[in-house]
Amino acid sequence: MFTREQRAKILERYENKEEKMLVSTILDKAFRFDKEDKLIFTNFLNLHELTIVYQILNELKINFEVYSVNEYANKKVIFFVPSYINDKEAIYKEYVSCIKITPNIKNKLAHKDYMGSIYSLGIKNEMIGDIFAYENYAYVFCMKSVLDFLLTNLYNVGNQEVMLEEIVLNDEEISKMTVKLIKKECIIPSLRIDAVLSEVYHISRSETKEKIGKGDLFLNDKNLFYPNTLVKENDIISLKRYGKMKVGSVIRKTKSDNVVIEIYQFA
Repeated sequence: MFTREQRAKILERYENKEEKMLVSTILDKAFRFDKEDKLIFTNFLNLHELTIVYQILNELKINFEVYSVNEYANKKVIFFVPSYINDKEAIYKEYVSCIKITPNIKNKLAHKDYMGSIYSLGIKNEMIGDIFAYENYAYVFCMKSVLDFLLTNLYNVGNQEVMLEEIVLNDEEISKMTVKLIKKECIIPSLRIDAVLSEVYHISRSETKEKIGKGDLFLNDKNLFYPNTLVKENDIISLKRYGKMKVGSVIRKTKSDNVVIEIYQFA
C-alpha cells in the first residue's frame, strides 16, 4: 500500500490547477482500491490526462485496466479491477455505453454537429467518450450514468431530428466500426515529426515546435515534447486542434534527398 507521504510528494510536482485536481482524484481512487480491493473507475480521460495517470499508476505499481473502444480512440476509461473479478468485458459493459444516432436526412451532419448538440445539453466533457461520425449515423460513447439523460433529451442534432438507440459494447456492430482515412503522399525533408506535422497541417516549423513544447502533440497515445523524434510506419500522431494521422510507408527518396511518405489523415 502506498502512503500519504508518497501522495503528498506526487501532488507537489503539479502546479497547474487542472492537472493537480486530476492527480488528486486519481490518487484517491488508487488509494481506495489499494485499501479496499473493490472495483473503482474513472470517467473518460483524454490523451494528456492519460499520460499523467499512466505515469503515476506505474510509479506506484498499482494494477489497472484500460477500456478503449478501438485503437483510434482518443478517450479512455481507467478501471481498478480486483483480482476476484475475471470478466472484465462485463465490467466495461456495466459502466460504459454506446448510443447510435441516426438523423432523418442522410449525409448532412458532421462530427462537430453531434459534439455541439451533446455538449449543449450541459453534460460534462469527462462523461462523453469518442464520437465516430459517418455519412448516415454516428456512434457516441458515454458513461452509463448519463445514458438515460441523453436518450430522453437529445432530440435534434444541428437542425435535424434524430433517432437514438443504445448499442451494447460487445455488439458486432461496434466491433466492425471502421475509421475513414484519407490517403496522402507528402514530400518532407526528413522523417522528423515536426517536418511531418508542418507539411500535413500547413503550419510553419517554428509554430509546430511551439505547439509541441506546449504539450499539444501525442505519439501513439503518449505526450511527446521532442520535435526531432523520427516517425515510423503505423505511428499514430495527434496534434491538438489540428487532427490525427497514421504514418504509412516511405515510398521513395527524391533527387534532392527529400522523403516521399504515405500519410493517412483521419476524416
